[in-house]
Amino acid sequence: MRFLNMKVITVIILSIVLLIGAFIAFYQLVLNDIMEAQLKDIKIAPLKERVSSKDSLNSYGLSDAEKDEIWNNIDNYEYVIYIFEIKNTSSWLAYSVHHRVQPQFSESTKKLQVKNEKQLLFPQNLPPGESYKTSLSAIIKTDNQLSGQEILDIVSKDRFTITGGREVWVIPFGDESITVGPFQKNQ
Repeated sequence: MRFLNMKVITVIILSIVLLIGAFIAFYQLVLNDIMEAQLKDIKIAPLKERVSSKDSLNSYGLSDAEKDEIWNNIDNYEYVIYIFEIKNTSSWLAYSVHHRVQPQFSESTKKLQVKNEKQLLFPQNLPPGESYKTSLSAIIKTDNQLSGQEILDIVSKDRFTITGGREVWVIPFGDESITVGPFQKNQ
C-alpha cells in the first residue's frame, strides 16, 4: 500500500512539473517578439496626380480652409508615400494584430509638411509566417522649389514606430513596437 502511495505521489509531482514546463514554454513562444517591420520604399509625386477632388483630402483631417488652400494651389504640393512591410515571424500560434504607426518626422520634413494620414492603409491581422505591405502618406508644401531627389533626401531621414499586438486564440498577450528608418535605398 505504501509503495502505491509513493507511485501516485511521484506521478502527481511529475505531472505538475510537466504542466509547469509546458506553460513556461508556451509563454516563451508567445511573449517573444513576433513582428518585424521595414521601411521598403518612399515614393514622391505631385499632389495633383493623386487627388481628383477637394474631398479626396478628407483622410488627412484638414480644415475646410486648409483644403481650399491646397486645392487652389495644388501645384505647390507634393504627395509622399512611405511603404512598409510588416511580417509575423512567429513559427506557429501567435497572430500579430492591430498595427499602428507613430511618425517621427525629421525637422526638415516638419518644416515642409502640411499633414499626414493618422493610420496605416488597410492594417491586417497576420497569421504566423505571413507578411503584408502597407503605407502611410503625407502632403508637403514645396512651392516648386525642390526637386524630387531633394525631397527624397529630406523625407528619407524620417523614422516611424510601428506597434502591433500579439494574440493567441483571440487572447491578447501585449504589444510590441519597432522603430524603422531612416530610409536607405539599398534595402
